[in-house]
Amino acid sequence: MRIGKRTQIYWLSQLTGWGLFVLGNIISASIQAEVIPGLYIVSLFILINGILVTHIFRNMVVKLQWASLNIPQLIPRMLLSSILMSLAFTLFNTILTDLLSGNIPLLKTLFTATFGLNALNFTALFLLWEIIYFAVHTFENWKKEEILNLELRAAKTEIELNSLRAQMNPHFVFNSMNSIRALVDENPEKAKAAITMLSGILRGSLTMGRFQTIPLRQEFDLVEKYIALEKIRFEERLEVNLHVVDEVLDAEVPPFVVQTLVENAIKHGISTKIEGGRISIQAKVEGNHILITIANTGSYMPKENHDGIGISNIRTRLEMIFGNNAEMNIRQSGNEVIVQLRTPIKYKP
Repeated sequence: MRIGKRTQIYWLSQLTGWGLFVLGNIISASIQAEVIPGLYIVSLFILINGILVTHIFRNMVVKLQWASLNIPQLIPRMLLSSILMSLAFTLFNTILTDLLSGNIPLLKTLFTATFGLNALNFTALFLLWEIIYFAVHTFENWKKEEILNLELRAAKTEIELNSLRAQMNPHFVFNSMNSIRALVDENPEKAKAAITMLSGILRGSLTMGRFQTIPLRQEFDLVEKYIALEKIRFEERLEVNLHVVDEVLDAEVPPFVVQTLVENAIKHGISTKIEGGRISIQAKVEGNHILITIANTGSYMPKENHDGIGISNIRTRLEMIFGNNAEMNIRQSGNEVIVQLRTPIKYKP
């Protein structure tokens, strides 16, 4: 909140609070048919006097930094200051009342029970003012602290996500280079074509890696290029079926999520079989979520309490970006490994 706006709110609250108090006194006097000399002049003076006394108190609070004190330290100061404010306020009102009623000498009512009763009532009023003031100030400090904590948490999350995204690029490059290496001796021409294709893929992936999330169409564009690269190596041993509904193409997902799962399917499923195998990739809308299913020929043998770098990275990023609204499951079904990725439908504003 800007300082100017806070000041406006403060003065508006002062005028509103004291204005309602004075209005209540006028209405009460009118109902009781109580004759008060110069009622409206007294009411105006009370309004000005109340704002002046509390504003002086506020300046003192700011100067002495009472807002930084804890409650046990603040309570006696509030009690003492409310008494002093009440005495000053009641004294000024008494002088004005004596002047308007013609009481000479002035302060004639100072030693009456009326003065003591008024001082006691106004002590409660000023104490209430202080409670409201410090309650608002405490709430504002709490909000600032909460915002600061959220900003720090967001900064920490961003750093961690940057680290995870940076981890994925080398992981992708190394696995791709290993695929190309297998072609160098076997088929140099295909190896050259694969290197050219990898160069194009890397240009796109470096751009994607700068974002927390990207449209799914960009992710699938990378997946198709990666599959094309791997088909140079596997030829007819690699069969791919891709089915994506148009409704999900603009939805946001973390970069390299689907690509990493396809990469794992080829590395741990297809490449381990002489006859090769099949990969099926589907993406559709399911309620308020996107359901991405990747099935590949192979066997799933999870290590206890341990995922590979790619899978662990995906799980961590999903949790950091979507919290509990995203999940990934891996299971064996017949001779296929099925990975299901569920993320909330999210579009860029």
